[in-house]
Amino acid sequence: MKWRKILRKILLERIESVAILGNIMLISLFVILTKGLWLSQIPGILTLASQIGIITIGQALLIISGEFDLSVSSVFAFIGMIFVFLNQAGLGTLLSFLCGLLVASIIGLINGIITLKLKVPSLITTLGALFIYRGLVYFFTGGFPLRLPMSVKDDTLIYVLGGNFLSNFNNAIIYLIFITLMFVIILSYTKYGNHVVAVGGDPQTALSQGISPVKIKMIAFIICSLLAGLSGIITTSINGSVYASSGKGAELETIAAAVIGGCSLRGGIGSIWGTVLGVVMLLTIKNGLIIMGIDILWYLIILGLLLIGSILFKELLSAL
Repeated sequence: MKWRKILRKILLERIESVAILGNIMLISLFVILTKGLWLSQIPGILTLASQIGIITIGQALLIISGEFDLSVSSVFAFIGMIFVFLNQAGLGTLLSFLCGLLVASIIGLINGIITLKLKVPSLITTLGALFIYRGLVYFFTGGFPLRLPMSVKDDTLIYVLGGNFLSNFNNAIIYLIFITLMFVIILSYTKYGNHVVAVGGDPQTALSQGISPVKIKMIAFIICSLLAGLSGIITTSINGSVYASSGKGAELETIAAAVIGGCSLRGGIGSIWGTVLGVVMLLTIKNGLIIMGIDILWYLIILGLLLIGSILFKELLSAL
C-alpha cells in the first residue's frame, strides 16, 4: 500500500502536514460549494496572501528563535504612512522606500534591545509597540486615508512594487516567492538558520556551544520588523494609499498562520514554506465565506477553532 506509506510520511514526518492537508480539503470544499466561483478569486487571494505572507515569514523566524512580535500590524501601517509622507514631501520614491525600511529596522532593533537587554518579555514589549505605532498612525492621519501624490503614481518603483508583471497576478506574489525561497535556504542551509533553531530549542545549550542567543534573536527581531515594513510599502504601492486601520489584526493572523504552518510557540521548530501555506489556508477560508455570503465574523470563530485544532492534531501525531 504505497499511498498509505506516503500519507503516513506526510502526517508523521512533515511539520507542515496540517497546512498541506488543510489547504487541499478547504480549496476542494470551496470549489464545490461555490460551483467553481472560488477559482476566479485566486489572483486576489494570492495577492493578499503575499502581503500577509511576507509579514508572516518574519514572524515565523522570530517564533522559531523563541520570541514573537505583536507589533507587526502597526509597523505595517506606520511604515506605509512614512512612505506616503516622504513622497508627499518630495523625497522621491527610492529614498522614501529606503528610509521606510531603515525605520522598520530601527523599530525591530528597539524591540530587540528592550526584550533581550532590558529583559522585558517580548509579549509586553511588542504589545506596547503595537499600541504606540498604531496610535502614531491615528495621530498623524487623523483617521483619514493618506494617498500617494499623483506625481509618483506612474513612477517606475511604484509599478515595480505594486504593479502586475504577470497580467492578473500582482508583483507582490513574486516577492513572496523570492522571500520564501530565500528564508527556506537561510533556515535550512546556513549557519544563522541553524543557530536560530538551536537558540529557540534551548538557549542555554546554544550559549554553551558558543552561540549568542542575544545576537541571533536581535537579528530575528530586525528581520521581522523589516519584512512588516516592506509589506506595508508594497501594499501602499498597490492601493495608492494607507489607512489608519491598515493591517489591523494581522499580528494574530501571522502568529496563527505560523503555528498552523508548523511553528512551535515554544521555539526551536518551524517551517517557512509551511507558514506561507498557513497564510493561504486562512485567506482561503476568509474568501470562501465572503463568496458564500456567510457573515465574516465566522472567520474569527473558525480561526480560533483551527488554531486549537492544529495544535491538538500535532500533539496527537507526536504521541503516535
